[in-house]
Amino acid sequence: MKLVKYVLDSSAVIGGFLPEEDEYFTVYEVIGEIEDDASKERLSYFLNSGKIKIKTPKQESINRVRKKATESGDNLSLTDIKLIALSLELDSSIISEDYGIQNVSSMLNIKFKSIRELGIKEIIQWEYYCMGCRKIYSKDKKNCEDCGSIIKRRPMANKYQL
Repeated sequence: MKLVKYVLDSSAVIGGFLPEEDEYFTVYEVIGEIEDDASKERLSYFLNSGKIKIKTPKQESINRVRKKATESGDNLSLTDIKLIALSLELDSSIISEDYGIQNVSSMLNIKFKSIRELGIKEIIQWEYYCMGCRKIYSKDKKNCEDCGSIIKRRPMANKYQL
């Protein structure tokens, strides 16, 4: 029987994920994201027993994911980007409750699983706009350069069903 590969986000560990007979991977940064004692203990046990392995993705994979996240408008952390990059390299699914991770993963044709939530139903591309004058901005702006209002995000009209 061929083992299935999965990449685990911190939300999977916090959500009570228990490894089965498949192969599980994560990135080193996930360890720092886990703060509650029960999840730390569970992750430590799985790492020490070899049930979960830590791998670092290549920079070219990280760059590819970063570019896709920029295109989608999702605000992903470096940890999130590395998890998706590792999934790309391993040709694996990702286990995460994070909708941003699920969204960008879907755009890269990476399958995802959720532990507690249903997961996203459609791919969303975000746009950033001024709440005052409605001018469209890149996601790097906090305030409108024309009227000074706050920049917010909203889904663009072109959604793709999963």
